[in-house]
Amino acid sequence: MQAGPSEHPITRASAAIDAALKSVTDANPVFMTTEDKTRSLHELARLESRLAELRLRVMATSEDVADGAAARDIGAWFAFQTRTDLTTARAEARLAYALDRHHPYVARGLREGEVTLPQARVIVRALEALPDDVPAETVAEAEVFLCTKATEFGPRELARLGNRVLDLVAPEIAEAAEARRLADLERHASERTRLTMRRLGDGTTRISGRLSDATASRLATYLEAFANPRIATRQ
Repeated sequence: MQAGPSEHPITRASAAIDAALKSVTDANPVFMTTEDKTRSLHELARLESRLAELRLRVMATSEDVADGAAARDIGAWFAFQTRTDLTTARAEARLAYALDRHHPYVARGLREGEVTLPQARVIVRALEALPDDVPAETVAEAEVFLCTKATEFGPRELARLGNRVLDLVAPEIAEAAEARRLADLERHASERTRLTMRRLGDGTTRISGRLSDATASRLATYLEAFANPRIATRQ
C-alpha cells in the first residue's frame, strides 16, 4: 500500500503504518528483553486504541461510501468488505457517530490511547442511558469523570460506575431523576391496576387482577394475616 504526495494525511498515515508493520513481519519477539516486551505491550495497546479511533473517525463520515456501493448503511458496507458480523459492524458505526457528534472527550481518550475501545463502548452506553432532561453540562461532566476513571478501571468496573454516574457527579440531579422515575412508575401502575371477582356458582369466587407492586405487597400481608391468624395464648 503506497500513498502519493497529494493524498490525504490519513491515507499517507495508513500507508506508513502498513509499511512499519511489514518491516517487522519476520521479527521474532523471543529475542526481546523483558523490558522491551513490557514497553512494547503497553505501547501496542495504546496504538490499538489510537488506530481504532482513527477508523471510527473515518467511518463516521463515510455514508457516501455506502451510498456509492448501494449498501444500506456504512455498517452493512463495512461488514461485507471486512467479513465482519453485521450486528457488530453496525454497533461500531453507531459508536462512530456517537463519538463524532456527542462525545468528544471519549474520542480524545481513544485518540490519545488513554481509553480502550471496550471502555469507550461502556462509557458511551452509560452516557446515552442518562435521562433526556439531564443538562448538557452535567452529561459532559459525567463523560470526563468516566474517561478519567478509565485509567484505573476496566470495562466491567466502568459499567458499574456508569450505572450510578449521576450519583457521583450530580447527586441532586440524580435524586430528582429518581423521584421522577418512581412517580412515573406509580402513575403507570395506577393506570394499569384492575381487580375483578367472578362467582363460579359452586360457593367459590375467582379473583384476578393486576396491581402495583406496593399494593400487591400490602394485599399479600393482609391475606397472610387473614389466612394465618395468631393463635391465642391459652390461659
